[in-house]
Amino acid sequence: MSDGDEAIGTNLAQLVKQLDAIEFRTDRDLYKYARILRQIGFELYMRIGMDADMITEILSQYKGKWWTFGAQSKIRAKLVGGHLKAGSTAAKVLGLSGVKMYASFVKHFIKPEQEAEAEARKGKGKSKPGFSIGDKPSDSAGKPGEAGRAA
Repeated sequence: MSDGDEAIGTNLAQLVKQLDAIEFRTDRDLYKYARILRQIGFELYMRIGMDADMITEILSQYKGKWWTFGAQSKIRAKLVGGHLKAGSTAAKVLGLSGVKMYASFVKHFIKPEQEAEAEARKGKGKSKPGFSIGDKPSDSAGKPGEAGRAA
């Protein structure tokens, strides 16, 4: 991890424990929460999606009674597996919601704070008339004493 955070576990149970242990005190806690929630969503999406494919394939090979044909088993298997596919999509949305939550936090809390601070810094220099060092005089193009020289 390049940002100095402790490593996030890959085991789903560990991820849930890490998510449960977070207390919201700083913006870093929100960031960590979003990362863990994203990892949980991705893990569930992958697991449930793979299980849906496996169940679909197992059920499509079912040889039922004499009136059940192979094509009919495949159609029914896709219907059963489709429910798990929908669940995996919901897990994907869960993970994405953590990312969107943090992006919204940045947009509505951090950016306005940074803009207000930048505006306050920008306004400080202009509101104080008087002596300043490093600014060019407004009526000349060069160093002091060079205003009347020809180029």
